[in-house]
Amino acid sequence: MSKITKFDNGLQIVTEEMPQVASVTIGVFVGVGSRDEIQSQRGTSHFLEHLAFKGTKELSAKDLAISVDSFGGDMNAFTTKELTSFQVRLLGEATELGVDILGKILTEPSFNVTDIDSERSVILEEIAMANDEPSDFVHELLAASLYGNHPLGREVLGSRESIIGISRDTICDFFSNYYGPANMVVSAAGALEHDKLVEQFSATLGQISQGVVPVRNQPQLQFSDPVISGRDIEQVHVSIAFPGIPKGDRRRWDMAVLDHIYGGGLSSRLFQKVREETGLCYSIYSDRVSYHDSGYLGVYFATSPAQLGTAAELVDSVTKEFSSAGITEEELAVAKRYLRAQVLLTREDTASVMSQLGSVLVAGQQIKSVEDILSEVERVTVDGVKELADEVFAGSRQISAVGPVPNGVFD
Repeated sequence: MSKITKFDNGLQIVTEEMPQVASVTIGVFVGVGSRDEIQSQRGTSHFLEHLAFKGTKELSAKDLAISVDSFGGDMNAFTTKELTSFQVRLLGEATELGVDILGKILTEPSFNVTDIDSERSVILEEIAMANDEPSDFVHELLAASLYGNHPLGREVLGSRESIIGISRDTICDFFSNYYGPANMVVSAAGALEHDKLVEQFSATLGQISQGVVPVRNQPQLQFSDPVISGRDIEQVHVSIAFPGIPKGDRRRWDMAVLDHIYGGGLSSRLFQKVREETGLCYSIYSDRVSYHDSGYLGVYFATSPAQLGTAAELVDSVTKEFSSAGITEEELAVAKRYLRAQVLLTREDTASVMSQLGSVLVAGQQIKSVEDILSEVERVTVDGVKELADEVFAGSRQISAVGPVPNGVFD
C-alpha cells in the first residue's frame, strides 16, 4: 500500500514498502520535458539529465559512482517529452546514501563548464546514432509530421544545431525555472520506512522553493501525405499513427485491450497475420503513445522493398477487419488475462513499482490500488472496445517510412 506525504513547499513523496526485498529504488520525477522547451532551449531537458550525475558542489562524478558501487547499486536517468527522472537503486541499508545523492544533485549541481562541453559531444554522438538507426528515425519522422510545429513533434534529444547552441546560462535558467518542489515528486519502493525517507529528504528537496509548473498548449493531430526518407538500405521501416487517447482518459484499459489484440501481443492479429502466417517481416507491433492532452496508436513494421506493398496491404486489411467486426469474447478474455498478469508482475520489482507511482503522481493523476486497477481491466467489454476502435480507425492515419520505398506503395 502506498503512502504520500506533501511538504509545505509543495514537494510530494510517495513510497511503497516491500519488506520481502533487500533493495530500494528511489526516483525523483520532474514534470518537465522536451515539449516544455522553447525553440532556443531544444534539447535542454535531456542535456540536464546527462549532467545530473556529473557531480555537485562537493562531490565529483567519480565520488558518486564509488559511493553507489560500494553498495552494489546503480544510477540512472531518462527524459521524455513530458518528464525527466533521476533514479538510484541500492541495498535498503544504504537508503540514506541514495537520498543524499538525489537530494544534492537536484539542489546543488555543479554544472561545470568542462562537463557541459564533454556531454555536448556525447549528445551529438547520440543524435547521430539515432539518425543512423532507421527503426528509431522513422518514429521521429512520424511525430514530426503528426504534430507539426508543436513541441511534441520535436526530438527529445534536440537537434545538432540546438545542442551546439545551448549555453551554461540556458541550462542554469531552465533548471531554476522548472526544477522546483511544485513540479517534483519523489517516489521510492522496496526495503524502506516512509517516515524516515521523508525526514531524510527534508534537508535537501524539502528546503527548496523556486520553480514553476510548465504551461502547455494542447496540440491537434495533423494527417497529411506519407513522409518518406529514401535511404539505400536493405529494408523499409514503416510507422503508422491512428488517433488515440490522452493519459487521463477513462478508456485507458479499453485502449490497452484494443492494442493487445490488434498488434501488441504475440497472439495479436497483426503479429499472427503479417509475421506468423505470411512471413513478410521479422518485427511488427502496435503501441499506445499517450501524453497529457493527446495520444495516438502507432504501428511499426520493417520488410524488404519487394514485400512492402503486400505487407502494407495486409496491415490495412487487418485494420479494416478490426474496425468493422470488432473483437471476440475469446480475444477479450486473453487480453484481460495478459493485462492482469502484467499488472501483478510489475509489483515484484522495486524499480517498476517506484516508476509507476512517480509517473502517475507527477502527471497529476490519482494513484490506484492493484485491486482497483484489476477491477478496471475486468470492466472492459467487447462493445466498449468496438466503440473505441470505431473512433481510432475512423479513417485518419499518418504514415512515415525510411528506406527504398517503391513507387506507388503509399499512394
